[in-house]
Amino acid sequence: MNGWRWLVISPFVLIALAFVLASQPVSQSILTHVPIEKKAVAITFDDGPSPKYTPLILKTLSQYHAHATFFVLGSEAQRYPDLVRAISRQGSAVASHGWQHLNLRRVGASALWLDASKSQDYVRSLGVDPSPFYRPPYGLVSQPMLQIFADHGYTVVLWSIDTRDWSRPGVASIINKVATEVKPGSIILLHDGGGNRSQTATALNAILEQLTQMGYQAVTLPQLVQYRSAPHSARV
Repeated sequence: MNGWRWLVISPFVLIALAFVLASQPVSQSILTHVPIEKKAVAITFDDGPSPKYTPLILKTLSQYHAHATFFVLGSEAQRYPDLVRAISRQGSAVASHGWQHLNLRRVGASALWLDASKSQDYVRSLGVDPSPFYRPPYGLVSQPMLQIFADHGYTVVLWSIDTRDWSRPGVASIINKVATEVKPGSIILLHDGGGNRSQTATALNAILEQLTQMGYQAVTLPQLVQYRSAPHSARV
């Protein structure tokens, strides 16, 4: 009797397994860190550009010969187009955080893609080539959203180190969060817009100093992905 039950149940198990396997590539399109051995990290900034903090951050990056990735809001880029160009001139990457900082749960996946696409198109109109990376506002993701962005050749990016700088926890807290959690391939979340980012701008100098002393290089997200370790050859 137990054998007959297995024969009845097994097709459903196989269907469920097939569904899981089919969904894996979509899930894997969320980038939280890059598996590499090289001591390199990606520092990322959300919600800008900001006329008050973005220039300070770019100056600090240049002082350390470092580069970052700025997930800009299209609405802010439209207000401060010269800052988008300045990010690119500094050697940092520009990517999309959407146009209006929409909430996925309220608007749905299709609306989120249209919002992000609008932002990327505007950045291109400035003569800046945006990187095909997208950071969803609030870090919210769904399978339909991931599928839409993957279909358009975009990688959805979250993070491996959340400094919570947006909550203004104190300069020391922001610095310590990076220093204690950093590893090769880390993606560090910071903000250059959306509020008072004075703590972030101040902490960045010490973060880059510590990373340098630890032998790390701060690179753009596209560069970090290029460092991805090649799969090891199978042993015979």
